[in-house]
Amino acid sequence: MTASSGARSDDVLKHYLDVAGVPRLDLVAGQEIAAAGAQAIVHAPDLLQDEADYRGALQRWFGLLKIGGLLVLTVPHAFLDARQDRLPVAHRPRQRRLYTPASLLAEVEEALVPNSYRLRWLADRDGGYDYALDRATPPTGQHDIALVLERIEQPDWGLAPATHIAPAPDFAFEPLHTRVETMVADGAARILLLKLDHLGDFLMAVPAMHAVRRHFPDAHITLVVGSWNEGVARRPAIADELLTFDALPRNAEEAQVDVAGKVAQFDALIQGRYDLAIDLRTFGDTHIFLRNVDARHKAGIGHRGAHPFLDIFLPVDPTSEAVDHAWHEPIGLQEFSAFDACERTSFQIGCHGRGAQAGEQILLWGPYRSLVPGDYLFQPYLDLDFDRPGVLAYDIALNAERRAYGVLDGSTDLLIPFAVSGKTSQFEFRLATLPDEPPLDFRFYGGKLIKKGASGTLHQSEYLGLLVELVAMRLNGTILRDARDGPR
Repeated sequence: MTASSGARSDDVLKHYLDVAGVPRLDLVAGQEIAAAGAQAIVHAPDLLQDEADYRGALQRWFGLLKIGGLLVLTVPHAFLDARQDRLPVAHRPRQRRLYTPASLLAEVEEALVPNSYRLRWLADRDGGYDYALDRATPPTGQHDIALVLERIEQPDWGLAPATHIAPAPDFAFEPLHTRVETMVADGAARILLLKLDHLGDFLMAVPAMHAVRRHFPDAHITLVVGSWNEGVARRPAIADELLTFDALPRNAEEAQVDVAGKVAQFDALIQGRYDLAIDLRTFGDTHIFLRNVDARHKAGIGHRGAHPFLDIFLPVDPTSEAVDHAWHEPIGLQEFSAFDACERTSFQIGCHGRGAQAGEQILLWGPYRSLVPGDYLFQPYLDLDFDRPGVLAYDIALNAERRAYGVLDGSTDLLIPFAVSGKTSQFEFRLATLPDEPPLDFRFYGGKLIKKGASGTLHQSEYLGLLVELVAMRLNGTILRDARDGPR
């Protein structure tokens, strides 16, 4: 049997949504909300994942309820809908976060005042879901998470200890978090550091590695690097143990990046239990290696929505950057689709144009990235067969409208400029044959997307330094010590 019935979860959801004689407010995206404190049932179907301010959204929706009212949420399940642990989601380009039951409940606890609600139901809904389908096939059946909260009358007692606590400073602003957590200093005796990067990026991370040693001087540190960095990694005398693992190719233009396909190899390499595991790569693609590591704390740059297994993270949101902020990002082969006659491996897409139909035929297309306004460059990684005459056309489309066009007849060194103006647009790169022209055979390895503009506000070494300082504050209890010592 490949499909789940999920009948019980369907019945439970209907039980909460369809109460006889009780009116229900069904929310839609962009809806203006009024009449706070008056609703019996508020239904927010598949909305939270697209909200930039998830705390504000949860607080607004919950505020509509009267005492005893129910807030019913559904969100796409990261492991059933997207079937990935990183953004973006190709079929949901507006989605800002990925959800598991744990990460959804964590946002609720972060957004809402303690003891103002009770959790009545939380479930994976997979009714009719076909687990036999591969990730290239859209999911069937249900593939979401459902959560039901009941608003209650807050009790007179709070959660703070009965002992006297000095009043907090009178800040001129309200903090974003309504949930208060107390950190306990628990240190770290065994630490795993990942820096699976190229030589230049490795050198940029050396100060952050020294900071780890400074904050945890007695810890046993295991450092994992690419094999090409093994020699230089031994010089700083940071690690007690050095392991090599080639998650990325030494030259991304010569071999396809397949990080997700190497998770099993990494799991076999890393044995034992750690107190702390940190990924020191600024891109989130290698964070997936921390998912199965046996560690009490896992840290990296990003956010919990994209990497739900991280519990310490430095939130860097690229969507909040200004229009003139410059960045570049590799785009893997897996984000592109190809003509049926093309041959796909984990490293390349190879196409023999001779198998295409007469006339203009699209041979390759993708990756459907949502881009904010600005000036961009796209660099495809291509090998062309010039042993016989032929041509190949390329173009760039935004929201399915062609914005750049050219013909390849002798060069693979492409850097294609294009501009996004007015609103966020969906980006697509395409290769095609031309009518009445013999097509070129080609091999495609992915590409690089570049946003032109000013340099970033922080250098990657600064981001990594901040991440290490945050980890030290959490694990060494720096915040608690500062509070006991008084203002500084």
